[in-house]
Amino acid sequence: MSFDDAGLLWLALALPGLVLVGLWLWARRRRRAGEALGSLDLLERLGAGDLRRFPVLRAALVASAAGALGVAAAGPRWGIENVEERASAADVVLALDVSKSMLARDVAPNRLERERVLARRLLRELGGDRIGLVAFSGRAYVLSPMTVDHSALQLYLDALDPEIVSQGGSSIASAIRQATDLARGPQDAGRGAVILVTDGEALEEESGVLEAADRAARVGITIHTVGVGTESGAPVPDADAAGAGGYKRGPDGEIVVSRLNETLLREVARRAGGRYVRLDEAGSTEAVVAALRGLDRTEGDARRRVREKGRYGWFVFLALLLLGIDGVVAVRGHREENRRAIEGPEDGEVAVA
Repeated sequence: MSFDDAGLLWLALALPGLVLVGLWLWARRRRRAGEALGSLDLLERLGAGDLRRFPVLRAALVASAAGALGVAAAGPRWGIENVEERASAADVVLALDVSKSMLARDVAPNRLERERVLARRLLRELGGDRIGLVAFSGRAYVLSPMTVDHSALQLYLDALDPEIVSQGGSSIASAIRQATDLARGPQDAGRGAVILVTDGEALEEESGVLEAADRAARVGITIHTVGVGTESGAPVPDADAAGAGGYKRGPDGEIVVSRLNETLLREVARRAGGRYVRLDEAGSTEAVVAALRGLDRTEGDARRRVREKGRYGWFVFLALLLLGIDGVVAVRGHREENRRAIEGPEDGEVAVA
């Protein structure tokens, strides 16, 4: 025998205990109320029953019913059955910017780490969905095809680093095209979504980025954009720069400052039927999750598996049966007490004046 939640088995002991304590308190209070009214013997002859006696049989029945309900709550299982399951899932592609500008620290601890935290949250929230992973910098790479094995995706997220893409810069258009093709799938289902997480700084012309967004909309792929960074921006760290804490410098020798391009990201989301959120704003992650909840979900292949049969219904039935027997015992007891009250004391008993 196994249980859906063995941690609830304590109810099988706690509930009968509570029932017995309650009955004992009820019996004591009933006896004290009888004593306050007068003679207990007289009250018994009037039909009140034996107030001195604890209802052992009824207590056993009700306590046993409570114990059966406690076992049922734990979800007992035994025996086996063959079941056929069809899982439904949505197709979501995470397109994550891993360019060096994502090392900027205008959001703590840096943009790349905040992006990683968001991706992990989405994996938790979309537990049964198919998720693909695209990383991009100067070009885009598919790190993982569509999969429901989110533990493998966690490993890729842990390894995110600007060094995994050899070409520097940020090609958002390339990322959108790769993510769109991955979300469409081999049969061009066109019901998936792309989550584009970036600071919006693009090396190519913005017209190319918007053309990629229009293409995604034409094939039925929604793009939600998540902006990482601030409009004031921050210097881009460069490990190759001389001295500790060096920053990347442009051809003129000035320190390169990376800024969030919200205008471009809003337009990409608008053209592809999605929404734009800024990661450092309150409720941004919840907004992305809410948007993904509304995605169309397709049924996967049927899978047959063997599992133990749920048997909690037997314990619920047993509890109801015991409570029914308790009700019969109570009715018969009241009838017997009323009969004695009407017929008076039996032979050999002495009536109390």
